[in-house]
Amino acid sequence: MDFELLRHVGNISQIAGIQESTIKTGRGKGLDIARFYNAAGLNFTVCPDRCMDIMDMSYKGVNLSFQSKNGPLGKTASPLPEEFQNQWPGGMLVTCGLDNVGRGYLDGEYFPTHGRISSVPAEHFGTRAEWEDDDYVLSAKGEMHQTRLYGRHLMLSREIRTTLNGTSVTIHDKLTNMQPKKEPFMLLYHVNFGYPLLTGKSRVYTSPTFIAPRNIMSMDHVRMTDPKDDIGEELYIHRPETENAWAALVNPEMALGAYIAFNSYGYIHFFAEWKNMRSHDYVLAFEPCNCFGEGRNIETKKETISSIEGYSTLNFEIKIGVLDGDEAIAEFLKQ
Repeated sequence: MDFELLRHVGNISQIAGIQESTIKTGRGKGLDIARFYNAAGLNFTVCPDRCMDIMDMSYKGVNLSFQSKNGPLGKTASPLPEEFQNQWPGGMLVTCGLDNVGRGYLDGEYFPTHGRISSVPAEHFGTRAEWEDDDYVLSAKGEMHQTRLYGRHLMLSREIRTTLNGTSVTIHDKLTNMQPKKEPFMLLYHVNFGYPLLTGKSRVYTSPTFIAPRNIMSMDHVRMTDPKDDIGEELYIHRPETENAWAALVNPEMALGAYIAFNSYGYIHFFAEWKNMRSHDYVLAFEPCNCFGEGRNIETKKETISSIEGYSTLNFEIKIGVLDGDEAIAEFLKQ
């Protein structure tokens, strides 16, 4: 415990803490949320009612995340395929899977766009703010169960952590197959950056990676543009060539950047880059994933879908962080 620091405050919540509340109005009415804030200026909101996804994130008052025009959606989401674009909220992190990423049917079973897990509420959700030696740690834990009668039972146990002066958030997931039978699964972490971090001056940097453009619009994965009316989206699949994989969006005018980082030699082998410069839907997303986002049906036929053995557990970890100032950006890019 840092008593020298504590001499300066009446209560540690003066500079760091977690505030739990409920959204009272709008389409997100009824959602329970937990807002994290710390002394470094990091501020983000975890939503236990939606897979413990991160609804927003800012740093020193500057927004980092993309919010779709739909905004946060409460507990009335429809699983119908035509409703996805009417309901997808965006946010700093949306978890996609575990049954599907993309769209598709398979053997008569319908799999909604980007799966069902993001709408599953957490069980045993709890937050902690406590000293670990001389650091003050802010964390949340919970578990989500994706189930089907006579079929799958996948449990996703999640822990989200940051620290008193931390400029990053770590998401650690444990995926457990609660059934004896091997189960296919698809997992994608949809991390969405928006204005004012994202502007026409912003640029993308990555660790060494093989890049595969996925549509006819995909011509430049590095340079962003200002918003344009009626422009199509660009999509790229990155296959990292190093174990410690990362991707960063940097705004040189603000001397500010944000990044994702993960171990590509684990079970997350790729990341997608979604560049959407369309007016009002203006977003740049990095999406660490174990699939190509083509949907359950196509990836089953191509045999590109992963599986988890019965009664076994897999571990996943990604980090979302901030780069503050030209020096911090340059040092990070030296990796």
